[in-house]
Amino acid sequence: MNKQFLLSGLVTTVVLFLLNAIVYAVFLKDFFLNHPAVSPEFMKQLYRPDDQLIVWAIVVCTFAVGFFVTTVMSWSGARTFTDGLKPAFIFALLFLCSVDFGLLGTTNNFTTPGAFADIICSTITITISGSLAAGMLGRGNSVATAKV
Repeated sequence: MNKQFLLSGLVTTVVLFLLNAIVYAVFLKDFFLNHPAVSPEFMKQLYRPDDQLIVWAIVVCTFAVGFFVTTVMSWSGARTFTDGLKPAFIFALLFLCSVDFGLLGTTNNFTTPGAFADIICSTITITISGSLAAGMLGRGNSVATAKV
């Protein structure tokens, strides 16, 4: 890995985290409350209260997805924000369809509207952050690929 890849991965991680937090707070939180898949009692059992969150696991998850997006963008060869839009969008859509429809089909924790809402919102956040990663990978080096 080179410095440009590491910097891109860190920035992508932060941007993706912030975009997801904004999208959740503005759109998805109320949407999921209005389209519950399970009873409020079960939701309390399923999700940890804020004071019981396992912060280190959330941090690892956040960095993993940020560097996952950066790695995919590195492998795509896109080196500008604009050139990154298409591969980031395709990656995001396919990845989120696999996760959300898998959860919809195998658990009681998603509704069909919830799966579609999450796919739409998260595809936007990953597309933006992936395109940013491509632009950052293109800065500094004409070929800034990650050797993972």
